[in-house]
Amino acid sequence: MPVYKYVGRDVFNRLRRGRVEADNPEVAKNLILARGVVAIEKLKEDKGFLSKEISLSLLDRVSLKDIVLFTRQLYAMVHAGIPIVNALKILKEQIPNRRLKAISEDMATFIEEGGRFSTALSKYRNIFGDLYISMVRAAEEAGTLEETLKRLAEHLEKIEKLRGKVKSAMFYPVFVTIVATVIIVGILVFVIPTFQKLYESLGGKLPALTQFVINLSNWLRDYIGWFVFGLVILVVLLIQLRKIRKVRYVMDAFLLKLPIFGELVLKSSIANFSRTLASMLASGLNVLDALDIAGDTSNNEVIKKAILGVREQVERGVSIGTALARYRVFPPMLVNMVSIGEEAGTVDQMLEKVAEFYEEEVDRTVDALTSLIEPLMIVFIGGAIGFIIVAMYLPIFKIGELIK
Repeated sequence: MPVYKYVGRDVFNRLRRGRVEADNPEVAKNLILARGVVAIEKLKEDKGFLSKEISLSLLDRVSLKDIVLFTRQLYAMVHAGIPIVNALKILKEQIPNRRLKAISEDMATFIEEGGRFSTALSKYRNIFGDLYISMVRAAEEAGTLEETLKRLAEHLEKIEKLRGKVKSAMFYPVFVTIVATVIIVGILVFVIPTFQKLYESLGGKLPALTQFVINLSNWLRDYIGWFVFGLVILVVLLIQLRKIRKVRYVMDAFLLKLPIFGELVLKSSIANFSRTLASMLASGLNVLDALDIAGDTSNNEVIKKAILGVREQVERGVSIGTALARYRVFPPMLVNMVSIGEEAGTVDQMLEKVAEFYEEEVDRTVDALTSLIEPLMIVFIGGAIGFIIVAMYLPIFKIGELIK
């Protein structure tokens, strides 16, 4: 629902400023009049944080870790009996992120003026997300805000931990490969030319292996600029192509088929989906809204499409377990546990168990991946450098044939 800023005067002719939540400007004017204030300027829709965002540093990006800290501290204060407005004002002084400080202050002001906490959060949907906003809205209606904040904090902490493990597992081989490539290119560009000059001064024909390495070195020195430029263009092109939904779907489908990495992505996605759905159902959201949000929060287009397909079937009256079984991407364990949960009326609890199981599976997969990659990287780097060394020292064994 839109929020409008107003400037007006009350019955004592005092200047009043504030915000009001309404469907349109006319309704907003009536609400302002009900407060005993007559607007003296045209109502302006409050864009909230967007109007302040430009003045804040891009380095003050709000991460999931910041949201976890915000939620955990907010829960602690609400649990201690501090009103939500006062809690947000205290948080403004405590949290380190400047952007989140500004958000906390703005939300406190908005709530003081009569707005709801969930509505204040919805002004920053790109920061908190649909899951957070929907759970808080359901908690406000049920009067369980304290319990929901605790559940949100625990949920976000586990999601952050899971994402961290997956990112570290994906980042490690990429980082090692980049370092190895830089070392090998450095040797080819800066070291090999020294050997080339030495051998050219001797004359004679070089062994085929040595000549290959020298030719590769010459090619890199001649075209290194174009090579780097091409890599940058390729990365930018892939980033832009990923913004296209169909291309993103193809990329994500390919990612799921990769050995080990695909398994890691699938297990982490199922764990994330299960935990998200469990948290929302436990908070009182209806299953259709919960599936909608679970689909939107999925980072993989293949799984997202499957979740939304499940949502459509559930809306037509199909049980969640039956709907999940129609998509291969969902493992049998998830399907069976949800089906059992539906019969017993404990779907959220069963989903929690599934999430815990797949989080442990992610741990094991990450450990296996790390133990596999380390020796492979050592063999790769050692083999590449060893190949270059052998190629460049090979002519020394035939030094007599080279001297003319």
